[in-house]
Amino acid sequence: MADTERGGGFPELVTFTEIARRVTDQKLVSRPITRQGVRHIAVTDPAWPIPQSQWMKIGSAWAMPWEPIEQFFRARTTRGRGPANKESAEHNE
Repeated sequence: MADTERGGGFPELVTFTEIARRVTDQKLVSRPITRQGVRHIAVTDPAWPIPQSQWMKIGSAWAMPWEPIEQFFRARTTRGRGPANKESAEHNE
């Protein structure tokens, strides 16, 4: 849905569950991912585009704008939940 159809320049907000569904459906991940997997990436990957301080609590879920997250997964070369290489793992200790 275009921004004008939603009534203005408001970003489309998504939850971790919706992010998992979309990136799996769009094959932006190498295998299906769960909401927990997405949240793990959001908390541990320094390249995650939305800082935790900008996540919005809606009911019992966290929501954030879809567009930067979609771009993040499209550009992401790391697959899986761990660091991309040993050097990254050592740097994070």
